[in-house]
Amino acid sequence: MKHLKYILSVALCIFLVSCYEVNEEIQINADGSGTYVTKMDMGQLIDMMQTFAGEDALTKEGMDRVIDTTILMKNMLDSAKDLTAEQKDLMKDGQMKLQMNIKEKIFKMDMNFPYKNYKSLQQLMSGQGGNNTGLTTMFKDMFGNKGDGAEQAAPPGGPNMDDFAGIYDVTIKNGFISKKVNAEKFKALTDRPEMAQVKQLSSSGMEILYTTTIKLPRPAKKTDNPLIKLSDDKKTVTMKYNMLELLDDPQKFSYTIEY
Repeated sequence: MKHLKYILSVALCIFLVSCYEVNEEIQINADGSGTYVTKMDMGQLIDMMQTFAGEDALTKEGMDRVIDTTILMKNMLDSAKDLTAEQKDLMKDGQMKLQMNIKEKIFKMDMNFPYKNYKSLQQLMSGQGGNNTGLTTMFKDMFGNKGDGAEQAAPPGGPNMDDFAGIYDVTIKNGFISKKVNAEKFKALTDRPEMAQVKQLSSSGMEILYTTTIKLPRPAKKTDNPLIKLSDDKKTVTMKYNMLELLDDPQKFSYTIEY
């Protein structure tokens, strides 16, 4: 049982850095408020779990049940002990929609965080919201049975989406968005021992398709990254890339938007 728990916890740790497809959708209103939405399609993770654990083992653990639910983040925050008071305040009005169906190969997660001002959006875009800490807590609550070795089996310190976002210094003001590489933070991330495994994913041809879409309150005046595409009215900014390429050239995905 403990061995299975370890396999599942490793698989769930891997999903934090290999979601396969991520869509980041940002709505900025004229007053600086808006919504920050992250949509993740992790259907391929199901094949990984079935390969590692086997269908019979997943059934015994109850992971074959169909899940289609919306979770209010405020109900999870009390058990998320690693979050600061500021992070909890940032996340408290958010919600998560989770769909999981092993038989249909469906595993989707959408997170929606309303924010009140530019500072809050800056924190969310730079990974300071602690989203993945909350996700880890949720999965332990859903699939980990206390007294069953689940806590001891969980692998510590694996890199996640917040870690990747954290290598950039994000600055957001009225009419201005900037995302620039922080060399010190990038070195700290790539020096971590577990990053060698993530680099192997990249060299094997694996992709984490990441799309950022920003809806501006008025037309963009200037952008400085050729990967950025503007809508006809210049109010929607879109950028698509393979997130694993960040490990080789993070500067490639820096940008400044003036509007």
